[in-house]
Amino acid sequence: QQSSSIVTPQPQQPNNPKSIQSKHKKVFTTYHPSLVKKAVHLLRNPFDNLVSRFHHELKEHAKRSDTAQWMKRYPNSIKGFKTWCADQDARYHREERSVDWTTWSHDDNNNLLNYFEGVACHAEFFRYAQQSLNYFEGVACHAEFFRYAQWHSLASEVVKKLNIPVLYIYYEDYLTNLDGKTEELLEFLDLPRSGDLPDFDSKKDYSGYYTREERAAASDLMRRVASADGVNLLERYWVPLDFEKMRKETKALE
Repeated sequence: QQSSSIVTPQPQQPNNPKSIQSKHKKVFTTYHPSLVKKAVHLLRNPFDNLVSRFHHELKEHAKRSDTAQWMKRYPNSIKGFKTWCADQDARYHREERSVDWTTWSHDDNNNLLNYFEGVACHAEFFRYAQQSLNYFEGVACHAEFFRYAQWHSLASEVVKKLNIPVLYIYYEDYLTNLDGKTEELLEFLDLPRSGDLPDFDSKKDYSGYYTREERAAASDLMRRVASADGVNLLERYWVPLDFEKMRKETKALE
């Protein structure tokens, strides 16, 4: 089954601005995969996406009783973002390192070794699982980048298994070709165009949230955990380590 969310209209008072803002209610539901006929796969720069997730956390905590405490530790700034990432990494570090992959299981009656039966080169897969932990080192918010790479890899796998047409759209395409991408999307979905397009305003600059080395380390992690299809989709965003540039910068400091 596929999970999804459906937006349903809610009763509202026409002259009440607050009711207009909350006129729809999000309902989470599931539906059978056979109902899916097409897929639209939207991709956004993973580094911008992560900052956006941090902002989402800010908005969610603004609705809760711990708002002041949370905002004090994680202000809406680069410093707040980096503290949030550091805390995320520290929170599960001991668990990540203490997992015994030879006895890990979803239940008490099974473990990973049982799944190796009949699997060619299973020792290589086991070694890969253990080495994956090493790729987390030095990557701030490594769990977020891991999830990002896995999500897009698995989304690609789903459309393959369902054998349905898919349209890939990159977030930044809306900035450079909003009209053209909209037409492409409507044609793919067999939908008519209705009304004028609103402006797509996304002038946010998150370049200061990461150093080049941090981007390169995260890129290396995503490259190692993504599937082949995931790599093809995401590699445009990855930053290679420029060792020659780093040597020149280090020499200049001497």
